Amino acid sequence: MWWRPNLELREGTLDAEVSTDANNPVVLFTCWSSDTHNAAVLEILQLVKRRDLLLADSHIQELEQECNEEDTSASVKDSERRKAKDVELLYEELQKELWAVVRESLRTPTAGPNLGLVVQVLQQEEQADKDWALSGGAVPGGPRPRQLKQRWREAVEEAADGSLPQRAEFTAGELDGYLGRLRARVVEDLGAANRNVVSIYPEEYQAFLVYVQSYHQAVARRLEAITDSQLEITDIYSLLNWLHNVYDSDVLGTVCITSPFSRSQLSPLLPLETVDRLQLDCLNSVRAKVTTELSQVLDEEEKRWMETLHIEEFHITLAKTVMQRLQVDLERSASINQSLGSRVAQCCLNGLADFLYSFQRKVDMFHEGMQSGMFGDNEDGYVSKTIALVNCCPPFRGFVQRCAQCDPSVGEDSLHRANKALDHIVQQGVRVLAERLYLHIRPFFERLVKRKWISNSEPYDQIEALIKDHFKKYHRMDSPPYQLLVAEVHRRVVMEYLRSVMRGRILCTSMKMRKRMAGRLRDEGTQIKVLFKDLESPSSWLDSALSHISEIIQLEDVPSVQMEVGVLVREFPDVRKKHVSAILNIRGMTRQSERQEILNIVKDLESSDGGSARLARDRGLFSEVPVTSEVHCLNVGLSRVALTASSCFTALRPRRRKARTPVQENPDDLL
Repeated sequence: MWWRPNLELREGTLDAEVSTDANNPVVLFTCWSSDTHNAAVLEILQLVKRRDLLLADSHIQELEQECNEEDTSASVKDSERRKAKDVELLYEELQKELWAVVRESLRTPTAGPNLGLVVQVLQQEEQADKDWALSGGAVPGGPRPRQLKQRWREAVEEAADGSLPQRAEFTAGELDGYLGRLRARVVEDLGAANRNVVSIYPEEYQAFLVYVQSYHQAVARRLEAITDSQLEITDIYSLLNWLHNVYDSDVLGTVCITSPFSRSQLSPLLPLETVDRLQLDCLNSVRAKVTTELSQVLDEEEKRWMETLHIEEFHITLAKTVMQRLQVDLERSASINQSLGSRVAQCCLNGLADFLYSFQRKVDMFHEGMQSGMFGDNEDGYVSKTIALVNCCPPFRGFVQRCAQCDPSVGEDSLHRANKALDHIVQQGVRVLAERLYLHIRPFFERLVKRKWISNSEPYDQIEALIKDHFKKYHRMDSPPYQLLVAEVHRRVVMEYLRSVMRGRILCTSMKMRKRMAGRLRDEGTQIKVLFKDLESPSSWLDSALSHISEIIQLEDVPSVQMEVGVLVREFPDVRKKHVSAILNIRGMTRQSERQEILNIVKDLESSDGGSARLARDRGLFSEVPVTSEVHCLNVGLSRVALTASSCFTALRPRRRKARTPVQENPDDLL
């Protein structure tokens, strides 16, 4: 089989018949002349095709030298031009084979011998260029210098560009996969270059650095082409991560292990303004999420609250949905570098602060609608939905705190706004639930600390049973809001109990009565302590109030009472003289001297240095307990003295005959 390629020259053609037998290539040329020059050209072409590259280059240089030494008279100019073009043709054919060997050397470990010939040709041509320069460069034939070493660099660049995945192979949304293939090919080719190629070149060629730079530039061209158009946000994160992390560690880092080189000799893969634009695209994407997308999520969630009031659900997916929307941006930006991670986190925090304020306003409107009866009577649904809304706050709080940690100095204001909105939602939920519980137990507080109460535990038992029943649902509130709720109910129960005590509806007139009343206070105080311990209240400090009051009522001697009053005031800094006075009234202490000795303890503690320290403790209890019995009880006590004196005078007077009047009852029986 024969084929006849046409090798075009600038002025004419050189026809050749080439055998396709790879083992015995023979080139038969039919030329426009059969002189010695054309025979030399044919011989050189055969050498090139057989890749006897060094010998071929030597003959080309000889032929070039013959052309340069020819007479330059007008009669031979046309012939010389044709011969010079033959030389150019031979150099073109030689370079095709040279660069073919360069390309094949990465894929074929046995390409070493041919590549060695390439190196020898480059060195020989480099020397010819130097000689040409020394001769003054005034050579009429041939465009010296050939600069084949520079063209070798270009050939390596072309080989790199042809080896890597092309831009057309990239599909939007799948840049991560494309970059993975790019990374794999770069590492593979540079590894092959290090094994098969580098050792063949002279050290001054810095062959490995040339290959690294060539592949680096080829990668840069692909990335520039990809960033010419708008990228999807997932592709932007993939590209930024590749630029900042993957390329440096997984590509250059891997290559550098076997052949270290200076990375400062590599230019940036993308211009700085392009990288800045990509990062700005990330921020704009986050802003869109925390405004448009999250606003739509909140509107849909609010609509669902109304539609599911008949369903008891104690958790909703709002916080999870919001965090999932932003989690990807936070994680991917933080994995790229600290600067971008901080900017994205700040953007998320700013948007979340606005979102949580909107959430707070919708929660406010929900409670207003429920309390006004706008949505009908859905007691169970309202309670569960209130708990569900509060349960959104702990994950939201942790999320905004995480965003703020990236740059605390910048996010302080947004963090404050976000936490303020969350605090409002929690406090409102706690207030609603505590108030609804109180509405059920309030009637039973009215029956406490009355005469029948001393021997009847039913009122307190009803209070405890109602609290336990409500907390079957309240327990579904997550921590830490649950601790706030149980602490508030705990405080409210103790406070309402103290209100009943301070009304002074019992006045003890005997030691026996004081012991019975003190025992009842102590027992129910213990029950309250056990109840709220089981409910995991963090406010155990409340439990001692009733026990101290029971001791003040029961103790006999004034010093002991003084000591107990002192302990009460130290543990509860907001205790005032009116509270202690009311307790003294209950125990029936009417002697002013004794009362004054005890009340002075309160006065002394209030004016001491410890008073200011006590005020710093967050244990307000008695300040919300009014005293309505002090004057009343004193009057009753004084009335007893008056009644006793009146009885004496009445007994001494002569009785008159008048209609029978009702018998005065024992003052204790009036209570």
